[in-house]
Amino acid sequence: MMSKNTTIALVFAVAILAVALFIRGGEVMTALLIYNENSSQVTLSVNSQAPTCEDTKCYDADETTDNIDLQGGSERFVKCNMTCLDPNGWGNIVNYTGNITTAGAPTCTASNVNCYVNMTCLNVTEKNTTAQVVDCTYQFRYNAANTTQSGTWTFTAYAGDSDGLKSPAATDTIGLSELLAIGVDALIGFGNKNANTNDSTVSITDNVYNYGNVEIDFQVNSSATLSCGTGTIAAEYIKANLTTGGFYQPSYALKTTLGGPDTGNKFNANLNANNTATTQYPQAPIKPSYWGIGVPGGVNGACSGYIWFAAVNS
Repeated sequence: MMSKNTTIALVFAVAILAVALFIRGGEVMTALLIYNENSSQVTLSVNSQAPTCEDTKCYDADETTDNIDLQGGSERFVKCNMTCLDPNGWGNIVNYTGNITTAGAPTCTASNVNCYVNMTCLNVTEKNTTAQVVDCTYQFRYNAANTTQSGTWTFTAYAGDSDGLKSPAATDTIGLSELLAIGVDALIGFGNKNANTNDSTVSITDNVYNYGNVEIDFQVNSSATLSCGTGTIAAEYIKANLTTGGFYQPSYALKTTLGGPDTGNKFNANLNANNTATTQYPQAPIKPSYWGIGVPGGVNGACSGYIWFAAVNS
């Protein structure tokens, strides 16, 4: 059994040892900071960088690169795609803007004729964590200006990120073809006629419509014959004029091949394209044509056939 003096001596020795453990090289350490493992907090701020867009290409519905072929009297979808990258991750991109115009600037006033503005742009394919393929789709109307009239169209697009940074402009130039397209009324009704007679004037109206983007004249022809209940009526018995009330006899007699009354083998309609700068659906310019018919002997009953119209350059 230890004596009291021995116990006191041991306690004193332990205390001296503890003090020695906590004093190293003159540095006093706190016991609470001694662990098997320790850590330091790391901080860093990653700068936001503006996105970029590249590999820009525009197509029409036929996937013809960098050229647009319009649809007569209708609409044609045009798609422009590009690859947009953001060093901070493509998910940081929050908006796209893209115009197609012949106006010579990336910003323009929306118009069927020369400016299609900020249509739908969507991410369609993820290439990697920082890059995304983007499609912008436009609905071109049939009266959009062709390259000969207004020069090439230019697609200009930007990507914007969540920090308000915008990419440099990504561009592509696009050609747009001339469109010759014609429309006509569905029916030319001559009513009831007697055999061995003809109209005194050509006055039945059939309107011709310019459904393209260039000024047109037009040619006409008839089917080889109009078939009747009894007998037939040959093409030359159908006559046309661009002036109402013109006499039947000197008016132009149809043939079974496309043609017209002039030396240029066409009707000089001088029918302009609709070049009104508006976003409203275009109204096709109209040119009336006037018709008359003669009926030979030996014909009876209901007769029917077709007259064909073709647009040609003025």
